[in-house]
Amino acid sequence: GTMSKSSAPRASESSASASSSKTGDSDPTGTGTSSSASDGDGADPASLSDAERSEIAADARAVATAGGKTVREYTYCVAAKGDVGDIGEFESTVFRTLNDARGWPRAGAVFTQVSSGCDMTIYLSEARYMTWFSSGCSAEYSCRVGQAVIINLTRWDHGVDAWMAAGGTLPRYRRMVINHEVGHRLGHIDNEITCDAAGNRAPLMQEQSMDLRTCIPNEWPLDSELWIAD
Repeated sequence: GTMSKSSAPRASESSASASSSKTGDSDPTGTGTSSSASDGDGADPASLSDAERSEIAADARAVATAGGKTVREYTYCVAAKGDVGDIGEFESTVFRTLNDARGWPRAGAVFTQVSSGCDMTIYLSEARYMTWFSSGCSAEYSCRVGQAVIINLTRWDHGVDAWMAAGGTLPRYRRMVINHEVGHRLGHIDNEITCDAAGNRAPLMQEQSMDLRTCIPNEWPLDSELWIAD
């Protein structure tokens, strides 16, 4: 997919920008199976049927509408950078996470995967290619550059030790990083709010991969984060 980049790159867990445009080396795919969120900390099914996908989308729309906020419809493509293997599970997890009733639908957002002409492209990228998207990205973490949301394959496969040691699980980490990076695309910035008291849930937009700041792992936007600017 083609992505646009703005100026002033900076290193962070997740948000970077650059001054040029590049075209990815893999075509976004829109045909993979998608799926819904599951309760608890366990892994979700690798794929769900089109009927189940439709049900999840309908639930997300109901949540978005009931929240009383402006309903915003986003389309996204899914693509790979480097050798990341089969991305079917990645596609499914992205779909179910973005349309989960605990997530951005509470802010009015609903998400549909398409094959082209998307509002954003969500990449699964080998760590060594993270800086290809922008010099402001890091091989250590995931990143957002313009319309590109880039999930670092190493983090996808392993999470972050400190986050897991604090009570997180790999499936929860995956949901957190998807929601955090897409949160940047919706207009949020890193650490716009941070841990307010030890033992509370960390804000989604806090750079939890770097430092929980005495809070506990959290993969969903807090009530105070339920806004969209873009």
